[in-house]
Amino acid sequence: MLHHLITSKTRLRLMLKFFLNPGTEGYLRSITREFGDSTNAVRVELNRFVDQNMLTYRMEKNLKIYRANPDYEAYNDICELVQRYMNWSKLAELLDFSDTANVFIKEEVTDNYLFHFVVEEESPDFQKDEVLHTSTGMIRVYRRNAEDILKMSETCKPFFYIGRIKNTDGCVPLGK
Repeated sequence: MLHHLITSKTRLRLMLKFFLNPGTEGYLRSITREFGDSTNAVRVELNRFVDQNMLTYRMEKNLKIYRANPDYEAYNDICELVQRYMNWSKLAELLDFSDTANVFIKEEVTDNYLFHFVVEEESPDFQKDEVLHTSTGMIRVYRRNAEDILKMSETCKPFFYIGRIKNTDGCVPLGK
């Protein structure tokens, strides 16, 4: 649904990166590497988000570190929209996190999937793919160990880090 409204893939990826887990930060070159996009395309979209006050940045030496702006008037609405689009609460139900998990997004257009979740598992031999059917489509989840995730991040683009997700009392707070 959201990908039909937001036709710029770079803009949509930035929304997912910064509004699925609002504590996420990134700078131009790191985002460019994660997305596999051109530096100029990412820079243009970051500047548009900053101009609209949706993102803020701070300077750290010579780097602009971007993050979602919690003071933006539609901040909560955008977070909710993006989380619904990605079936974030269904992901938490599917994984039933006992503690925390690193979550990544892999973009791949196959069947009914556009974005796939990759979740880091501690077991070195554990590999499992799961599909969850929801009212808005399907969620595909790859469970991989850290070594496999590193390989995926080098070969699959876009492949970007969302953050750590923790399940407490049925809600899905996000944080690092």
